[in-house]
Amino acid sequence: MPFGLSLKNLIRRDPETPSLRERAADLRTSLSRRSVVAGTVAAAVPLPALALAPPSPEAAPHPDQDLFDIEALCARADAADKAAGMAHGAANAAFRAALGPFPPELLMTMWEAQTFSPFYGVRASRRLPIRLVHHDDRLNPDFGWTGEALQRAIGSAVNLLGRGGQTPHMIRYWRSLLPAATAYDARHDELRRQFRIQALADEYEDTRKTAARVHTLLRRTPAKTVEGLAVHTRALASETWYEGGSPYKILLQSAAAITGVALRQPDFDVPAWLDAWEQIGGRVEYRADRAEWAFIHPNTDGASLETRDRIRGLHNEKCSNSCAIHLWLEPRATDPRFARA
Repeated sequence: MPFGLSLKNLIRRDPETPSLRERAADLRTSLSRRSVVAGTVAAAVPLPALALAPPSPEAAPHPDQDLFDIEALCARADAADKAAGMAHGAANAAFRAALGPFPPELLMTMWEAQTFSPFYGVRASRRLPIRLVHHDDRLNPDFGWTGEALQRAIGSAVNLLGRGGQTPHMIRYWRSLLPAATAYDARHDELRRQFRIQALADEYEDTRKTAARVHTLLRRTPAKTVEGLAVHTRALASETWYEGGSPYKILLQSAAAITGVALRQPDFDVPAWLDAWEQIGGRVEYRADRAEWAFIHPNTDGASLETRDRIRGLHNEKCSNSCAIHLWLEPRATDPRFARA
């Protein structure tokens, strides 16, 4: 069909037939009505598609939820560690009481201990599986014979001491100790089994390692909020944070002020010590030119022995509790009581 004729036909369209523009408008109206109807139906039907909707702010986890969970793990691990330690200690005490004192005839002489004990740095070929004998009233243990140690000492006596001299005597002496050492070893091992000493020791070691791993995880997890910062502050506040002159002390005090966590305070009574120090003639001064505290020692010229002992005791308390004393003194640098005379 020629182009002119087709154009003429379009111009001379049937008035009953809707135009292209009118049909487009009708289509838009129809789509709008369908979408409204579909939306109304969707709102009326409880579809599982609601689960795909974005979560509400109330359902979102806390940014530091990991820290809260780790803190709870630390509490449980510490409780388990403490319980295992108490069980191990109680079993050891019961074991020692049931075992009784170590037979005095099995205690090694000084020469024997220096010759066979690994604690004296002797050659490895001379080291024997001896027993450590602890005393309640002594810091250092004694050394005692075991049956295996006696047998090995007897077997190496000739090579160690030679064929003559005291060698035959020492061999006879060590052989005479074998029955007592063997009986004690058997009783020792049986009581350890009855009181589950090794099993409880293993459990205690496991709980200690678990607690250490959890606390390491806590230290490596940074906080994102004030509530998370409080978790770290509580962890540090449970320790003697004021000891050792840590450069992070002020940072921890700042965190405690922000989070409201109470820091653990020293048990030492600084005011009582300070009063006693001043009454005996001592003095504490703050020297602003050096920004340091000075502890003026009392004069001991002509002092009685009792006074000297008192001064020495207060000085030792000062040395043992230096961190606690300085912590108490720090905010009092401008107190007239401590002004330099």
